[in-house]
Amino acid sequence: MRRHVSAVLRAGLLAAVPLAAVAHEPGPHQHGVARLQVAVDGSVLSLFLDSPLDNLLGFEHYPKTGQQKAAVRTLGERLRKAQAVFVTTPEARCTATSVSLKSPVFEPTPPASAGAHADLEAEFVFRCEVPERLRSVEVRLFRGFPNMQRIEAQLAGPKGQVAATLDSSNRALRW
Repeated sequence: MRRHVSAVLRAGLLAAVPLAAVAHEPGPHQHGVARLQVAVDGSVLSLFLDSPLDNLLGFEHYPKTGQQKAAVRTLGERLRKAQAVFVTTPEARCTATSVSLKSPVFEPTPPASAGAHADLEAEFVFRCEVPERLRSVEVRLFRGFPNMQRIEAQLAGPKGQVAATLDSSNRALRW
């Protein structure tokens, strides 16, 4: 059921984003750049992050060394602490309810395309007790991930759509 809800939210978000915003999105992944889609639907805040692994790990292949395997474990642990990665408006009282991380580096054995450029696809879902007070999400991915240069963010919510480019000096998506 949760996957169905997130698919519906993602489809709704994509349908709501103005064509001008979609027209400039890059095709294949671009090092230093990630995409973040945010949907607010009632009390549910959903965030979909798509990033080249190089932004987060400094490499994009299946981990080979002990140091690379440790970096993957650390990345997974850090991202699973969604409330430390995405800080919502305190008055909205949002709590992370689920985190889903998809990438070949999290697989127990190397995939056939182990040498290919790989991405991370992550979904973070929050439930907000006072959703009408939700006004922003601060993205804390620039701390500790020096290869992350910018995030192209798009939001669809009850008050319309917002698009913004986030970077280390402008980390919050506001609406």
